[in-house]
Amino acid sequence: MPNQIQCGTMMVYQSANLRSIALESEAYFENWRSLGIAESLGLNRRVRAKGWSLFFMAGEITAVVPGWGGDNTLRRGVKRLLAQTRLQNLNFLEVTDVRRKYLLGIPYLAISANPRHIQEGSQIDSKAQRAQDSSVESQSAN
Repeated sequence: MPNQIQCGTMMVYQSANLRSIALESEAYFENWRSLGIAESLGLNRRVRAKGWSLFFMAGEITAVVPGWGGDNTLRRGVKRLLAQTRLQNLNFLEVTDVRRKYLLGIPYLAISANPRHIQEGSQIDSKAQRAQDSSVESQSAN
């Protein structure tokens, strides 16, 4: 099933810089793409072969969405996580937990993820530098 989100699913923000890594992925939402399980396994090796780094960012992010929305419930929650990731000017997300829960009989989904960032070099840029790089890239795409 395309775009099936589960624990371990990795999402990448497809930018001009990241296209050079040539990851096999499926469109998910706007510029976000989901990586296949096979692609996720060799990701770190591929990124390092290009001289880039995959940074793990401390702090798990979560989204909680009402559980009565059918198939779109999970998608809405993942979109919220992707938005949180872009607010931090990061370009990668790994879904770590998807749980259906109940509060006073009302169903909801709790989705957790770890934001990450892929960039050239071995030291992560500051948030301000990542924002500037992102804006320059979006202007060159127009």
